[in-house]
Amino acid sequence: MGGRVWNIEVIRSDEGIIFTTGWSEFFAHHSLNFGYFVVFEYRGNSTFFTSILDHSGCEVHMDAPIASSSSSEPLPSFQITMSARSCCHRCIYVPGTFARTHLPRFVNEVQIHDAAGRVWQIGLDRRGNGIVRRIARGWAVFYSTKNISPGDTCVFELINSDIPAFNVYTVAAGGRQLL
Repeated sequence: MGGRVWNIEVIRSDEGIIFTTGWSEFFAHHSLNFGYFVVFEYRGNSTFFTSILDHSGCEVHMDAPIASSSSSEPLPSFQITMSARSCCHRCIYVPGTFARTHLPRFVNEVQIHDAAGRVWQIGLDRRGNGIVRRIARGWAVFYSTKNISPGDTCVFELINSDIPAFNVYTVAAGGRQLL
């Protein structure tokens, strides 16, 4: 994921293959939770490419920050590739590492700014400790209004962390486009 190489040792046991040294670091870095899927694609020579899918079936990326269009300074961001399953759901999960690092605890809403200058108030669901778990109430309306489709990758670029606000872009072969 993100081009990073992880060295993880494996051992064989009567129960199958077990990840040992290096797995806990990989697990923590990607904020894996119960219900996430890690897809391993064998590339030969004991090398695998991984994809991580969250509870809703969206692919989760924890890549390096993307430079803002209005500044040369990189802004914190995460991206999610929408799946057919996520189109049926009314929420998307925020990667745990991103939420813990960049979003205040016990916040109830986030703002999404679109290309037309409209500000969308979107409700958040939190874990018991106040950390943001997912973008929920209002996401389905934004999703359908902006014609987001399965296979689209959305980049959530944090433009304000005090009162959480994002620019949301779609990424395609031709670059990124503010929704």
